[in-house]
Amino acid sequence: MKKTSQENIEISDIIADYLGISFRNTEYSLGKWGEVDNWAMLPNGTIILLECEKGQKHPNTNVLKLYPFLEENSDKTIVLIHYFYPKNKAPKNRLALCDFLSDKMEQLFVGRFHYISLRCDANEISERIRKQKKGFMKQLLTEKIEIDN
Repeated sequence: MKKTSQENIEISDIIADYLGISFRNTEYSLGKWGEVDNWAMLPNGTIILLECEKGQKHPNTNVLKLYPFLEENSDKTIVLIHYFYPKNKAPKNRLALCDFLSDKMEQLFVGRFHYISLRCDANEISERIRKQKKGFMKQLLTEKIEIDN
């Protein structure tokens, strides 16, 4: 797989340090549905995916491509961390579509899909993760996740 860009690795490192995990720093293949910027796998098989939006005007497609992948891979559990660089100029309706799609996917793929949206400066990432999905993130953090490399 293609190596993750250095700019996205820097964001990955902030998230990894906060969560106590290690990203692979390569793209994750969704087969015919595309690739994801970076990923980590937890010992229980949960896949942490990271999409970083810099210039993308249709970020909702990065949520949507996981729908058919999850349908075809019923054994997969995914946490999508969706980071938006402050310079990203995606239209508000496309950001709303990300939230709408992720809510529907969390309902459809109960326990198999979780979405964390981070629309902030890099120095605010840790605090934003802490505030979102408190029960879920607390569970991840208290289990002191370690990644098989």
